[in-house]
Amino acid sequence: MFVISRAQTRTVGVSEGDWFKYGDISFDWSSNDPNATISDPEWNETEWMMISIVNVSGTNIAGQKTAHYKNGTEETSGGYVDIDTGDGENATTMIISADLGVNDILYTSGEFSTWKINETVVRTYPGGVRDTNHLNMTFELSYMEFYQYMSMNYYWDKSTGMIVEMCVEEIHQTGDYVTNASLGFRITESNLWTVPEFPSFIILPLFMITTLLAIVVYRRKHTLQH
Repeated sequence: MFVISRAQTRTVGVSEGDWFKYGDISFDWSSNDPNATISDPEWNETEWMMISIVNVSGTNIAGQKTAHYKNGTEETSGGYVDIDTGDGENATTMIISADLGVNDILYTSGEFSTWKINETVVRTYPGGVRDTNHLNMTFELSYMEFYQYMSMNYYWDKSTGMIVEMCVEEIHQTGDYVTNASLGFRITESNLWTVPEFPSFIILPLFMITTLLAIVVYRRKHTLQH
């Protein structure tokens, strides 16, 4: 028996000029370890962030991230990712291939080549109802007095490959010292997804009703004049 396998096609789902804004940012950190420090303290001060696509070449996507802080200041940084190989900087896991499905790997090489989509679910975001690829991973490590636990939930829009929601939780324990950290954010706006004032299936009936009312008013006026 010969089994023929076909590699998952990698499809870019975004274009230059697309942007995605994220809010609902939650960051929590606590520790009873006097030597523990917050690894990413800027998240605690971030009000929202935006990712803008600045260039697309083959499977390589270059973007720009703008972080808007609670004090009104902003910080901009660049990044890129190859949605095929996973090579990149500051954009890995934020953008993956479009149209992936259950059991498809995020990237074809590197550490993320073992990360697989668990399910495709329908979720509601400000732009409406979207088909969303969900990945959940849990790591647990224990050695003598050391213990580490991590739970990650990533959600990507299926048609674009853009991250739309993320939640990461971590626990580190050494002896009696315990450090807990969690980070979450969710998409709040994009120039790709707009919600019409009225759904298309309502517009036609409304037009027909409005036209009928206009005809009735016209006939009544015409009857009164005569």
